[in-house]
Amino acid sequence: LIGLQVLGLLVYQWRFRHHLQSLLKNTRQDEPPPSRASNSLTTQTRRCVASAAREIAEDRDLFDALFELLQDGILLLDAGDRVLRSNSAAANMLRKPAAVLAGQSLADMPGHEPLAALARDIRGGAPGRTGEILLPGASEPCRVSGALLPPGPDGKTHLLFVLRDLTQLRRLETAGEEYATNVSHELKTPLTLILGYTETLLSHSEMDIEFRERSLRTIERHAKRIIRIVDDLLRLAWLRNEAGLHGIPRSPVNVATVLNDATATCREWARAAGIAIETSAPPDLVWPLNSGLIEEAIVNLVKNAILYALEGPVEVRARLLSAGSLEISVTDRGPGLQPEDAQRIFDRFYRADKSRSRASGGSGLGLPIVQQIVEAHDRCPRVAPAPRPGCTSILEFPPPPA
Repeated sequence: LIGLQVLGLLVYQWRFRHHLQSLLKNTRQDEPPPSRASNSLTTQTRRCVASAAREIAEDRDLFDALFELLQDGILLLDAGDRVLRSNSAAANMLRKPAAVLAGQSLADMPGHEPLAALARDIRGGAPGRTGEILLPGASEPCRVSGALLPPGPDGKTHLLFVLRDLTQLRRLETAGEEYATNVSHELKTPLTLILGYTETLLSHSEMDIEFRERSLRTIERHAKRIIRIVDDLLRLAWLRNEAGLHGIPRSPVNVATVLNDATATCREWARAAGIAIETSAPPDLVWPLNSGLIEEAIVNLVKNAILYALEGPVEVRARLLSAGSLEISVTDRGPGLQPEDAQRIFDRFYRADKSRSRASGGSGLGLPIVQQIVEAHDRCPRVAPAPRPGCTSILEFPPPPA
């Protein structure tokens, strides 16, 4: 509860300043007209009072700004558990404007009986309590921490509640569990095959040379798949850390050159699949990009398009949009995507056609790497229906700064 204690000190300071400001106001109102003998002293006193009033006003404005910036909901209750103050986050969680909350008693707020009960428990002797409460209209509970503040200058004891929305935390926990399950599954399949073939080779000293060769090739293929998965996981982690900590370096590059270099890397896969690749980009189009990363993203998209294409060609195009953005698209002539697949196609290990993509030996991380690269360029990739059967992956990049 360290954050709660610090916040409590800030609120206590606000209460003290508020009380002091009231005293200064009353002092000015009750002050008798000064005599000539004390005129100089009165002037100096007034200056000190005015200076103190300005400092109090500045501190109040700073406190108000900090109060509103907090992402957690903050409720300050008086001795009767009526709302003295609340920030925007608390107002959103309680589904009422802050102005409406002010002065309301918890006991009179329908649906907030658990919050009122927690307040009673704390006032009944518990120095600090934390609980999870489902607020009206919320899909997930919020964690509520409460503590009594030291008595203020007026002698009254106030109660401070901190409300933390757990919706995003629950989503992250679910995503983490799903991610761990997917990684385990992706690694377990090749490891099981490697172990099975290894045990077969060890248990049979004499076996057909052709079968032995086939078994060793299978072990090698699946070992390489594990390496690809691990390499791609490390690549994703590096991209996220690099973009978050240092930013991705960019420089003006010729977009047509980037597209040509990327598609040249994919020619061998395309030739083996009998799929042609077509590129189209304005020859003089220059854009601030990390050319190496964008080339990697296009390669991943083209390889994915070749994998799913029922016929050629795979089209790789770049163009300027009316809003001034750069759009790079990769279009295939495959079976297309269902709406639910299009929403998750850039998730880690997600496969729209699980049998085909796993049989290809892919890591299931090529498109998530694309997403991470585009996000490092301040945009998100998306998938749009193609004019004919198939789909189009679109990378959009914002206009360069003026």
